[in-house]
Amino acid sequence: MMRCQLLLFGFCLSLAVISGSQIADRPVAISDQAHFAEPFETALDRNWVMSKAVKDEQQKLLKYNGEWVVEEPSDPRFSSNRGLVLKSPGRHHAISAHLRKVFYFKDKPLCLQYEVFFQKVVDCGGAYIKLLSHSDDLRLSRFSDATPYTIMFGPDKCGSTHKVHFIFSHRNPITGTYEEKHARQPEVDLSDYFTDQRPHLYTLNLYPDNTFEILIDLTLINKGSLLEDMDPPGSRGAHPFMMSPLAAVGFELWTLTGDVMFDNILLCDSLEEARRWTENTWSRRKAPGLIEKLLVVTVKRPWLWGVYVFTVGLPIILFISFMWPNKRFGPPDQQYYYKKTDEPQTDGPQDVEEHVTHDGVNQTRVEAKSRAVKRALRNSDVTG
Repeated sequence: MMRCQLLLFGFCLSLAVISGSQIADRPVAISDQAHFAEPFETALDRNWVMSKAVKDEQQKLLKYNGEWVVEEPSDPRFSSNRGLVLKSPGRHHAISAHLRKVFYFKDKPLCLQYEVFFQKVVDCGGAYIKLLSHSDDLRLSRFSDATPYTIMFGPDKCGSTHKVHFIFSHRNPITGTYEEKHARQPEVDLSDYFTDQRPHLYTLNLYPDNTFEILIDLTLINKGSLLEDMDPPGSRGAHPFMMSPLAAVGFELWTLTGDVMFDNILLCDSLEEARRWTENTWSRRKAPGLIEKLLVVTVKRPWLWGVYVFTVGLPIILFISFMWPNKRFGPPDQQYYYKKTDEPQTDGPQDVEEHVTHDGVNQTRVEAKSRAVKRALRNSDVTG
C-alpha cells in the first residue's frame, strides 16, 4: 500500500507541476495612475527601506533584525515568479516604501490588493499590510509598531484562529483622539488559505458611501458598513471614509514561520485599474487543477490516500484484464492452445494420460481404458 501511495503521489505531483506552472514571465504594465504598484520583478530597489528602529537606545540594538529578500519561491509550480520574502522565523521584521503620491480620501474608492504565499505551514504570525498615515515627521527608517497607520489589512493566525484583519484608525470628531475600528470576522472557514501552500490574493475596497468589501482570490468573503459593521461602531453623523491621508505602505510583522512571500502590491482609486492589474498578475497564474486540489485535501485527511489508490488502481486492473491477450498457458502451435470463446474441446489420449495423480488410483483406470480401446480396435479388424 505504501509503495502504491508513493507512486501515485509522484505521478500526481508531476502532473501538478506541469498543469500548475505559471505562464512565462513578461513585464507587468504599471499604470501611472496607481498610487503604488510593486510586482517585485527585480531586486529590491531603493524605494524600499528596512527599519533601523532600535529597542535599546544605549546599546543600539535593532528591534527589527529579520531578513528580507526578493527571490523565487521554493515550490517549482511557481518558480517563475519573484516576490518579497520574510525569511527569519521568530524575529521582528519591518520594511516600507513611500507611495508615488499621497492618497487622499475624497470622492473615489480605495482599492488595495496584494498576494500572500505561506510557503510553510503557519504556526503563529501575521502577513498583514499597513498603510501609513501622511505626516511631516514620517521617517521610514524608524518604522515600528508605534508608527501611526490609517489602515491595517490582511491575514493573521494565532493558535487555531484564522483571521483576515481590516482595521482603520478613526479620529473621533468630538474628542479629537484616534481609535481603532475592527471589522467583524467573516463566518467562512479561512484555514485553507493558511495551509494549502498556494499564493492567495487579498483585496480591500473602500467606497465613499462608507461601505467596504473584502475578497480573497476575487471571491467576496465579507462586506458591510464602516458605520455599523465595525467594533466599536462609528459615531452617528460621522463620515468614516474620510480617513487620514496615506503616504506609505509597510510590513511590520513578527512570526514563528519564515519564508512568507508578498507580491503584486497595488494601491489605486479605480476599480478598472485594479481589474487590469489583476489580469496582468494574479489571473496569469493558472487556478489549481483537479489533481492539485486532491493533493491539498490529503493534508488534512490522509485516509483519502486509500480512496485514491483504490479508485485509480481498480480501473487500471480492469483495463489490463480486458485488454491483455486472453489465452491459456503454452505456445499457440500446440493442440491445447485455445481461447475462452472457442468451442468445447474433447480430451485426446494424451489428455487422459495427464490426469494421473500421485496416489496411482487413476493410473489403473487409464490402463483399463487403454486396453478396452485396443480390444475394440482388434474386434473391428476381425469383423472387417
